[in-house]
Amino acid sequence: MLSDCDANTRATLEKVSKRVVLLTEPAAQTPEIPSGSVQLVVTSPPFLDVVDYAQDNWLRCWFCGIDPNSVAITICKKLEAWQRAMREVFVELYRILLPGGHIAFEVGEVHGGELKLEEAVLPCGLEAGFTPVLILINDQRFTKTAHCWGVENLRKGTNTNRIVLFRKP
Repeated sequence: MLSDCDANTRATLEKVSKRVVLLTEPAAQTPEIPSGSVQLVVTSPPFLDVVDYAQDNWLRCWFCGIDPNSVAITICKKLEAWQRAMREVFVELYRILLPGGHIAFEVGEVHGGELKLEEAVLPCGLEAGFTPVLILINDQRFTKTAHCWGVENLRKGTNTNRIVLFRKP
């Protein structure tokens, strides 16, 4: 994976690797991360119960030496439970972010495009104290999951990336 890195890039990676913290706990409980220490969070939470996240992340876990079945993943069947879980995450993100810091929260549409999760996550961020900056919707002419899982194009899966950008005042 790093075969084409030059010496300068490798030296930079070596230097920053000493500060890397890999956590496999719930995003709503990260006491290892000091308050007010993060400038930017980029995340994509589980989209309700529509994807097998443990199976989908096996390769990432393998690279890090983690058993994917040992990672507790928040999977909610109902929108209200998902919003409760996301509110808890936003409270924790508010704690760790510096004033002026940002969150790029990537969600999608689920249930055949009937439910747009950016609409459901926006109030969660507001309740935690964040200011919404923008909602970016990348609409594609193909289904993201089509080729990976044998899904017929534009029939199932999600056709959009939806990123809600928040700022901590």
